[in-house]
Amino acid sequence: MKIKVYQIDQQKDENDLLFENYAGVVRLAGGVDPGIYKTVFDGHIDAENLRDIYTALNWEPPVGYNGHQMSVSDIVELEDGTCHFCDSVGFKHLPDFDTSKVVPIIGHRMLVLEPHKAPYEMVIPEGLEALQQAVGGYIECTYPFDDNAFVISNDESKLIGLEGNRRINGGIYAGVMLIAADDGQGGTTDLTDEQIAAYTQRFQEPEDISPEEVQADMGMMFIGFP
Repeated sequence: MKIKVYQIDQQKDENDLLFENYAGVVRLAGGVDPGIYKTVFDGHIDAENLRDIYTALNWEPPVGYNGHQMSVSDIVELEDGTCHFCDSVGFKHLPDFDTSKVVPIIGHRMLVLEPHKAPYEMVIPEGLEALQQAVGGYIECTYPFDDNAFVISNDESKLIGLEGNRRINGGIYAGVMLIAADDGQGGTTDLTDEQIAAYTQRFQEPEDISPEEVQADMGMMFIGFP
């Protein structure tokens, strides 16, 4: 499912509400103030309910997650637009939480390809650290397409034995791949709706690539440049 996760920005936390339960927030601040929250995740997660989300964000954070482990005072917005406060026990529904006052992620719209999964859209925060977190290590940028889209992947993916992901132009990519758009100035920009649709369709079907194929492809990837 697609969710957003909001966490308190410590620079705005004048009442020391970070990690405070709902009753404590009401006692100290009169209620939950969306203006002190920032978005730390805006994307897809393999979960079916709030309990699954809590477990995943503590044990297996998804690609693009840039917050602390889920804890008390964090807020989850579900696909249906409802917001839920992580309390000492379970979650409390916040029917009046105004998400328009939450600081959004400053980043760019990309497509994420994981081994054995269909592509999905994600807002990845700006900066090298966020890209490294997403791919799990030092990044490598390659340009196998004929538009301004390019692939960001783990530079050591094959050396450290990451799973094969997709075949492109005769070469094999391993580990998590991000398809981003080049802004023409050495940075990234948002993929367009057309690019999201085109690359989602192109890579919709996951590929089975054996470890032997990945190892055999080391140092032999042929990439076309626009």
